[in-house]
Amino acid sequence: MTKTTKKNRTPVDLGRFKGFARYDGKSLKKLYDDWKSKTSAISGTSIGFYRYTGTLYDYILGHGISGRVLGNSGPAGVSEERKFKNVIGAIEALANNSEFDSSMINEIVKVYNTLTRLNKDDESDENPRNIAFQDPIDFDDETFEILDSGTVYGHYITPNYIEHRKAKASRNKKIKVPSKIDSSFYSYDKGKAEPPYWQYTLGPKGLITVLEEALSTMKEMGLDITTPISVEKKRGAGEYSYRNFAEFNGFFKRIFSKNNIKNFITPQGNISTDKIQRMLRKIKISPENNAENEEVKSWMDAKGLPGTIESFYIDISRRQINNIAQKYYKKNLEAALKAREKKDESKVSKSWREMIAW
Repeated sequence: MTKTTKKNRTPVDLGRFKGFARYDGKSLKKLYDDWKSKTSAISGTSIGFYRYTGTLYDYILGHGISGRVLGNSGPAGVSEERKFKNVIGAIEALANNSEFDSSMINEIVKVYNTLTRLNKDDESDENPRNIAFQDPIDFDDETFEILDSGTVYGHYITPNYIEHRKAKASRNKKIKVPSKIDSSFYSYDKGKAEPPYWQYTLGPKGLITVLEEALSTMKEMGLDITTPISVEKKRGAGEYSYRNFAEFNGFFKRIFSKNNIKNFITPQGNISTDKIQRMLRKIKISPENNAENEEVKSWMDAKGLPGTIESFYIDISRRQINNIAQKYYKKNLEAALKAREKKDESKVSKSWREMIAW
């Protein structure tokens, strides 16, 4: 017996459309929780951020992808919208089956694409392993003025830096000398350093692997769209729905059957499009293949949306309803109208006979 994976039903806000997403987020949650636990356990001072009191997780939250050339202050500041805290918040919502929205989906896709691009370009200044610092190769023994320096990437606490700080601290006890760090954290060649910030963002155990799992999770999710999708301005959408969606087609066949059609004609002899429109909004429709899925996403202006739409509701115009009725059920309509005329004539003649008899 095959064991069925339980999928939670999570509210999702796609802007104009609301609904629910069903997916198994266990793998993502495990991977994210592990990543968060490891980065939260690494203090800033333990990896050479001796001026930083938070953890590596805190540091990543407050930073993004932005290169730093020269100096020894670490990555340059980034705008609020580019900070990793935004995508990490989106990952947490997805991993914990909390309500999420289209902006979170877009953030995950956007940041993953950015990190993937940087991972393929070891020469990029935006790649954290290429954060550039000036390494004090030679300095004056008396004044400690730096006489010669070279560029080092990834981290600034090199043996040269420590030696320079020790020399200065010999005369000024207030100057702190940092501890030695792992030599893999820095390199004099671009694309070779493996500083902790790189390891846990772009590296093999980095945020990029969590984002990859988040994308995989979203691609596998099923979407139930509960807001009726208006296709009034989508040319051919009514005809497409009639030809492709069994629930839609079946609805029209039922209401326009010979025995039922009379209930959908107004006293004036017109089709009750308003009544049909209201009833149709309550019919749940399920796409059966990828082509139908992509068509529905295009009606939502959501091409590229990950996941599969498993059910939705439609809102077509009265004009579209009338077009379908005239194209596929014209004979039934004409027959129903003739039957009504005969019935009306019968009522009239009967009333005259009753009057004459009186």
